[in-house]
Amino acid sequence: SPYQERLAAAELPPPGPDYFAARRALWLAPGEAPSRPTEANSSRRRLETLLATPDALEDDVIWQTGVDRVWRGLLGGARLKHPLPLTLVLKILQAGWIREGTWPKGAIAPDSDD
Repeated sequence: SPYQERLAAAELPPPGPDYFAARRALWLAPGEAPSRPTEANSSRRRLETLLATPDALEDDVIWQTGVDRVWRGLLGGARLKHPLPLTLVLKILQAGWIREGTWPKGAIAPDSDD
């Protein structure tokens, strides 16, 4: 992983608070930009359009037009045919959690602590 590579190349202090701080700084440092941008293919554009509609996460018609297949693939550990942005993956997961009862219908995610 990029973090492991940075860690191996770093000169770290001996174990202790300074060591922890140095490792933490490496972990929080922004990595290099991805080698290839995520291209918006037709499947991704379709998912983005479907999930951008109001109440899309709770809409059974939208769920059955392919979101369910992507969700099952994610849960099953299948590799995606095309990369998806994390925001889209999170919407797909949330839609599945709503259907299985893990995420209550109508619940809103709390604001970030950032």
